[in-house]
Amino acid sequence: MKKLISALPAIFMLIFGTAQAQFTLTGEVNARSEFRNGFKKPIEESLDPAFFTEQRTRLYANYKTTEYEIRIALQDVRMWGADGIVDKTYGGSFGIAEAWARYYMSNKLSVKFGRQIISYDNQRMFGGLEWAMQGLRHDAALLLYEVSLGLKIHVGLAYNQNPVTEGEPIRLSGTYYPSFTGNGPYHATGNYKHMEFAYLNKKFEAGTVSAYLINDARQYGLEDSVANRQTYGLMGMKKLGNLKLNAEAFYQGGKVGFNNLSAYMFSLSATVKSSVTPLIIGYDHLSGQELNSNKNTVFAPLFGTNHAFYGFMDYFYVGNGNSNSGLQDLYLKTKFKLGKGALLGHVHYYMTASTIYESDGINEASASLGTELDLVYVRPLGSAGTFKMGYSQMFDTNSMDLIKGTSNSKTLNNWAWVQLIIKPKFI
Repeated sequence: MKKLISALPAIFMLIFGTAQAQFTLTGEVNARSEFRNGFKKPIEESLDPAFFTEQRTRLYANYKTTEYEIRIALQDVRMWGADGIVDKTYGGSFGIAEAWARYYMSNKLSVKFGRQIISYDNQRMFGGLEWAMQGLRHDAALLLYEVSLGLKIHVGLAYNQNPVTEGEPIRLSGTYYPSFTGNGPYHATGNYKHMEFAYLNKKFEAGTVSAYLINDARQYGLEDSVANRQTYGLMGMKKLGNLKLNAEAFYQGGKVGFNNLSAYMFSLSATVKSSVTPLIIGYDHLSGQELNSNKNTVFAPLFGTNHAFYGFMDYFYVGNGNSNSGLQDLYLKTKFKLGKGALLGHVHYYMTASTIYESDGINEASASLGTELDLVYVRPLGSAGTFKMGYSQMFDTNSMDLIKGTSNSKTLNNWAWVQLIIKPKFI
C-alpha cells in the first residue's frame, strides 16, 4: 500500500502530462425573470407591461501549463417558451462564447488570440457585459506585457470580415463588412471593421493610473467607405485613508461616417468607507450634439458595460438612443449588509448635456430628465449559487419623453426582476 501511495504522483503525471498542468471544467445555469413596465424608455399608455424569463447556460473548459493556456466556453441563450414542449425546431442561440489561446513567451510577455472578453478597470470602455445573457466578445489578438510589481501594457488588434456574401472566406472578392443596419453602424450592437488599441495600467501603493488609446473603424457606405474614430483617455484612483477618489477623462476625434468628430466625457467620484456602509457620490458627463457645431460632438462609450454606470433601467447607452442629447448623471450609491445577503441602493439624477427643444422645435426644453431609484438584493446560496432580486423606478420628466420619442407615456415606469445563478465546478 505504501508503495502504491508513493507511486500516485508519477501515475498522475503520466495521465495528465506534467505536474504543472491544470485542467478545470465548470458550468453556469443563469435564469432571470423580468417584469418590464417602462424599461429603456417610458412606456406608452396604450401598451401593457412585459414579463419573461431568459436563461443562459454555459460550459467552461480551461487548460493551463507554464507555456500556454486555452479556454473554450460553450453557451446557450434562450427565452423560456422559444421552443415548443414537443418541437424539433430550435429557438435558442447556441455557439461559442469564448475560444482563445494564450502563449507565454516569458513570465512577462505573452500573446492571446481568439474569441475573448476584453475588460479593463471599471469596464467603462472595455467590458464583458455579463449582465446581458449573451455578453460582449471580440475576435482579436493581444500582445500582453505584465510585470508582477503592477505594470500592464496591452496592445490589441482585430479585423472583422463578413463571409456570408461570398461563401468561403478564402474566396472573398471584397472586404465590405456591413454593420448592424437597424440603427446605423454606430449603434451599440453594430460591429467594427477593424479595431486597434493600446492600454497601460500602473498600480501604486495607494492608487492606480490607466491610459487608453483606441481606434475603431466602421464602414458606412461602399467598400472603401471606412471612418476611423480615435478615443484617448486617462483613469486614476487615489486612496486617502477612508476616502477613495476616482477621476476619468476621455476625448474622441476622427470621423463618424462623413462627419468630423470632437466629443468628450469625464467622471468624478468619491467613496467614503465607514463601519456601517460605503457611500459613493459621483458625477458623469458625456457630451451631446451641439447645434451650433459643424462637427459630430456626441460621445460614445464604445465597448463598456454601460448597464453598470447610467442606471439599471438602461435608459442610456444600452442599445437605445437619447436623441444625441448626451448625459449628465449625478448619483449616490451605497451598500448595506442585510441578513445573510447585501442590499445595494443607487439614486441617479439625469440631465441632458446639450440643448434640446420642445416638440414645436422653437422653445428650449428643460435639461432635467428625471430621477431613477435602483435597489438590488444579493444573497449567496452555498458555495456555487447566488440569488438576486431587484426593483427600479424612473421618475421621468417631459424632457425624457422628448428625447425618447414617447408622446403619451405612463406616469409610473418601473422594472422588477429575480435571478438565480448556479456555477458548479465539475472538475
